[in-house]
Amino acid sequence: MNDSKTEVILALDVESRAKAETMLEATGERLQWVKIGLQTYLRDGSGFIHDVAASGKSIFLDLKLHDIPNTMAKAIESLASLPIKMLTLHSTAGPEALAKCAETATEFLPHTQLLAVTVLTSMNQENLRSVGVENTIPQQVDRLAKMSTSSGINGIVCSPLELIRLQSLLPEQTTFVTPGIRPTGSAKGDQKRIMTPFQASEAGANFLVIGRPILHAESPEDALAAIQKELEK
Repeated sequence: MNDSKTEVILALDVESRAKAETMLEATGERLQWVKIGLQTYLRDGSGFIHDVAASGKSIFLDLKLHDIPNTMAKAIESLASLPIKMLTLHSTAGPEALAKCAETATEFLPHTQLLAVTVLTSMNQENLRSVGVENTIPQQVDRLAKMSTSSGINGIVCSPLELIRLQSLLPEQTTFVTPGIRPTGSAKGDQKRIMTPFQASEAGANFLVIGRPILHAESPEDALAAIQKELEK
């Protein structure tokens, strides 16, 4: 999946299915990828995923699975009927769980890219220390990312600030998905480690997860178009 083109994924984390459908209509055919997170999945269920996929969109299901190895593997097995192309796991579940998930996905989700989440982009050094991690953020990201790819997970979710460093540490075929993207002039919101779309693309991101700058725009379609134009430079 690692190529020179950087694509935008709309983080469809909104308060209702009606709002989600409105946003999908507002962004139109320019939008190919949609991220459906835990909030939307629990509220609207698998039916919504099938409906969005039927409209021609590619779906990134962001559940950040984190449990004992067998439970994570069974969760992946339970998603086998869903038309999803990417799925997130927490790398902190450990190598045994990640390897078991990779093996299970080969059988039950053969066309789905598994992505390991390293350090959430909403966390800073103080937050990390508060949960007992003494590593610096770069040290912790590097450790989790290397462990994940060694366990058979060839996709990484990370801050755009870690992209250049990780590309030199991980296998060449690794796919990089980056939240924490804010177009120039946008509010940071709850993100602490951010880049503009152009900066992240230059750093090696394959996919940019973007929510509020599009969702809260007066014209979501125009906001998306502006980001895509920036990426075409």
